[in-house]
Amino acid sequence: MPTDPLIHPHETLTTPNGERVDIDTEMLPVIRELWRLSFTTSACCQDVGEATAGVRAKRATPLGYGGDAFIDYHRGWALLKLPIPDAMRLVALLAETPAFADQVRHPWRPSSWRMNVPLEPDGLGEAALLHFPRQQLPQLAKTLRDR
Repeated sequence: MPTDPLIHPHETLTTPNGERVDIDTEMLPVIRELWRLSFTTSACCQDVGEATAGVRAKRATPLGYGGDAFIDYHRGWALLKLPIPDAMRLVALLAETPAFADQVRHPWRPSSWRMNVPLEPDGLGEAALLHFPRQQLPQLAKTLRDR
């Protein structure tokens, strides 16, 4: 199965399990801190809307998602994909910090985080998708670094 082209500047890091993965440069400090705190990550993106638009423009075949409305909705939003227990642990940690308490406790405000868990035929997926405003990345890295 072909992979989508990389859109954002990135670096290749080695995961705690020894796998080599490409990480968007703006996500690097957050991912490093999450790994230091023993969180498992399976995907990340510094701007989902921007990446989707870039992939759509470079692919020869349609994505199957990623229309203009999807791109507009996700533009400016970063993504972290974690196993559900790790996502819940991260949200609980952030709920206890002044910099993020309001963003993770109060849904549907402009700066609030969103958590999606995909539905699968047998129930919920194993991983949660955390979406949050891209401009929060530096503060998130600092908050995690201070733990």
